[in-house]
Amino acid sequence: MYPWWYTDWFNGASYSRQFPPADGRHGAAGEDAARTRDERLARAVADAVLAAPGVTGGRIELGVQNGVVILDGDVDTEATRREVVALAWSVPEVADVCNALTVHRGLAR
Repeated sequence: MYPWWYTDWFNGASYSRQFPPADGRHGAAGEDAARTRDERLARAVADAVLAAPGVTGGRIELGVQNGVVILDGDVDTEATRREVVALAWSVPEVADVCNALTVHRGLAR
């Protein structure tokens, strides 16, 4: 599994990859060549979630394993929870979405 953590994404901080290139090389060319399907899916889901105006706040951990998107963490509303799941499903090649997001009111963007 290739986890992505969003502890501060709702405060405007950018996210970062948490996994090294598979071939041990560094740099854009090595990273692009080594990126697996799961890594590409994780990036696509993360980009979709971060760009969505309907996602209003929370702390989301996103992982992908064998094409299955795994969502865990807390969001501020049920609408945000549904939106994140829908965004994950909207990414081509996603085989399934495991939704373990919980709603905790009071989380702010």
